[in-house]
Amino acid sequence: MEKIHFRDIATFRGEFSAGIGKFDGVHLGHREILGMISSEAERTGGIPAVFTFRKFRAEFMLCGWEEKLALLEKAGIRICFWCDIDEIYGLSHRAFLDTMVSAGLKTLVVGYNFRFGAGRKGDVKFLQKKQKDKKFNLVIVPPRTSGGEIVNSSKIRTLIKKGEIAKANDFLGRTFSVTGKVISGSNTGSTIGFPTANLSLENNVRAGEGVYAGWAVYKDKIYKAAIVAGVPPSFRDKTEKFEVFMINFSGGEIYGEEVKVFLFKKLREQIKFRDKKKLKLRIAADVEEIKDLLVEEPCLMEAKS
Repeated sequence: MEKIHFRDIATFRGEFSAGIGKFDGVHLGHREILGMISSEAERTGGIPAVFTFRKFRAEFMLCGWEEKLALLEKAGIRICFWCDIDEIYGLSHRAFLDTMVSAGLKTLVVGYNFRFGAGRKGDVKFLQKKQKDKKFNLVIVPPRTSGGEIVNSSKIRTLIKKGEIAKANDFLGRTFSVTGKVISGSNTGSTIGFPTANLSLENNVRAGEGVYAGWAVYKDKIYKAAIVAGVPPSFRDKTEKFEVFMINFSGGEIYGEEVKVFLFKKLREQIKFRDKKKLKLRIAADVEEIKDLLVEEPCLMEAKS
């Protein structure tokens, strides 16, 4: 996939069908739009493209920039026009549309509630009025629903914060993942036979407090994992943490290393144990449950449409 910064868009030569948006998480709703972009590009002979943002304002991102690019490419996008949102924050909706049309836009695919430009003054009605004059075709994609609910990025973020990870995964159409660097912790897990990697997460991700089943990827090797998010109730340390116990890992200390974690399902809330022996027995039971629960590795899971 070719990546072209917005400042260089005037140098592009060719016709394209495009979607415009943040595409945060590239969830089921986004993939409806991406599928339509590819269909329109095939029908008209243009190139499937998107305009999107690398950095934008959000409580946390549902995926990192490189992961978003990979998901867009997997969905069939061949050109990604991009910039950071601050770079065009004051650009009017009229000027933005003129720039896209001058670059070769022939079909624009947007969601039903799409808004754009400074002050979010551009909308679907504006585009409908301009498509004949600007000589582009407009395709409006209706909302994608899952379980009777409209899928959107804000709702997915809320689900992740509440710990409803299985539902969030359904909305994403894939297993939610987050990356972090291993930092020093209390080493309490090591004292009871379950050493954990304490992660400082990228993109300011906030997962709901609880114990999760998932996978950890370290140096391209995948491990089934028990993940604990939140403030540990059984110890004096009241720091919010994201700790990962990688089952059958024997690599020793990995401070400063990067680990990618896939959250599959929440097992339970955290429980306060005054007796370390009881805590150890409960963790052992969680680990056995996770071993039985996890079958497919995340890299083998195709995104569901």
